[in-house]
Amino acid sequence: MRARHLVVATALAAALAAAAAPAPAQALKMPKVDFEYDKEADFSSFRTYSWKESTEGAADPQMHTRIVWYVERELEKKGLKKAADGKGDLLVWYYAKGHSGFKGTPSTQEGYLPGGAGQLTTAVDFKKVTEGTLIVDLVRASDDKSVWRAGTDWVTIDKKRVDAETASAVRMLIGKYPPPKP
Repeated sequence: MRARHLVVATALAAALAAAAAPAPAQALKMPKVDFEYDKEADFSSFRTYSWKESTEGAADPQMHTRIVWYVERELEKKGLKKAADGKGDLLVWYYAKGHSGFKGTPSTQEGYLPGGAGQLTTAVDFKKVTEGTLIVDLVRASDDKSVWRAGTDWVTIDKKRVDAETASAVRMLIGKYPPPKP
């Protein structure tokens, strides 16, 4: 009888220890920026830019206006000026797509039953998220050839943060311009 109490007490202690263990810290995951560029292009020769018409911009006119403003602000920080009239040295084009939906995060936990038998349980935590993709492309105006392109995907769980996430995505993308010298 005493051995049985010892087994139950050990199983109970193990279950309490597992429940009291601190949860792993949530890792901060920054969006990944993918970029490519023409390694033979002389980026120091580009001084001005203008916009290239695109049919693949943001569907929402307000979002389109904000993306254009964010891109122009970041390009000016890099020393590029918007051409007053006509074509600039570079033509700027962007692609944006976003949608809202549910995203699930699975988790697994092991529980112990009296007598030493383990039980594995899986749960999925669903959250409503807004996901977006943004690509910015810089095309040489003289030959209409892409010389620099960067893109990223981002996710937010707060629809009110879409504008801030978009601004951050543009800042990260243009942060890769000009590319490192080979």
